[in-house]
Amino acid sequence: MTLALGLIALLATLAWLAGVVWFLRFFRPPAIEVPGRVTLLLAVTGRTDGLPPLFAALARQTLRPRRMLVAIEAESDPALAQVRELEPLLPFPIEIVVAGLDDTRSQKATNMIAALARVDAEDDALVLLDADILPQDHWLSWLATPAMNGAADVVTGYRWHALDGAGPGRHLVAWLDRALALGPRFLASGLVWGGSVAISRDALARMDLPGALASTFSTDGAISRRARSLGLRVLTRRAVLLPTPPEGGDREAVAFKTRQLQIVHVYVPSLWVWLGVALHAEALALPLALVGMAGDALALAFLAAVSAVGLLRAALHDRVTRAVGIREGKVARALQLALGALAPVTAPAVAILFWTSARTRVIRWRHIEYEVLGPDQVRVLRRHTPGAAA
Repeated sequence: MTLALGLIALLATLAWLAGVVWFLRFFRPPAIEVPGRVTLLLAVTGRTDGLPPLFAALARQTLRPRRMLVAIEAESDPALAQVRELEPLLPFPIEIVVAGLDDTRSQKATNMIAALARVDAEDDALVLLDADILPQDHWLSWLATPAMNGAADVVTGYRWHALDGAGPGRHLVAWLDRALALGPRFLASGLVWGGSVAISRDALARMDLPGALASTFSTDGAISRRARSLGLRVLTRRAVLLPTPPEGGDREAVAFKTRQLQIVHVYVPSLWVWLGVALHAEALALPLALVGMAGDALALAFLAAVSAVGLLRAALHDRVTRAVGIREGKVARALQLALGALAPVTAPAVAILFWTSARTRVIRWRHIEYEVLGPDQVRVLRRHTPGAAA
């Protein structure tokens, strides 16, 4: 029994480590950047601390956008005033779109549908982005180039959590999310991450995004399904790894990750199952620890190996953190190293976090609670004031 538990836990831990090593092996700046006309589309709600640095980062882009469409749900949304305050920071124009309300899909989908009505054929690519990212100066060029030069139809990246000032809950969320960003599981899932995605002009004409989003909860999930159904070339660009500063405390971090996993559960259930298997295999280190406490020398040897691999994984995560332009303080780095070294405890905690996504019938996103019965079976249950805590 000890041998079986130890082998499974160690192999699972090594598999996650292999994903990091593979990522770093091919993580390099793109060799080609091309000029082009790009429109940004940002759906936002509530007044947020992250919006001023985001606008400042957009102003520094090496590829200047043609314009940005900002979609909000209502004139009363605090995001409207904040966007108007920040508009002078940008060297390109903003068009604000007030979408209105619809109870048969997510509010983000409603906002995006309204903004998509303003998209025209003058752009070489449309780029969707989230309000919580802090992109590097070359982000837009690196993301949009494959969509503009014909190398791909849809190009996406992924987030990378910045952890200075974060609590233990957010550190645990980041430990899981960083593994998903680096491992082959994310790359093979077919999921487009809507926080950073470029769509070529030709693909946009074929996709009918308003139709794809008409009754969805997750815009990412709907875009992914439409791209797969049309056989479009979807490229996950490793170099496009976006710093994402903390927003809120531990409770908000756990709610965020729960919702992300719920979306996977609804839109790619097979991936959710395989992710659960991988996480629980690593979590077998906990019963292994109990066996080791009873004096089993083989169990203790396996535990030492699992902890050593976890520590190495954390050290390589830190290398990626620096590579994407984040300079974290000693406390944040030490906490991540501790999570790696304490893999026999960290892995079961991550497995518990995974199980918060088992129920998907009711999902809260920002200030709205939804009933989600399937990928295209959504209705609003109740609305709170925009900007209220999730």
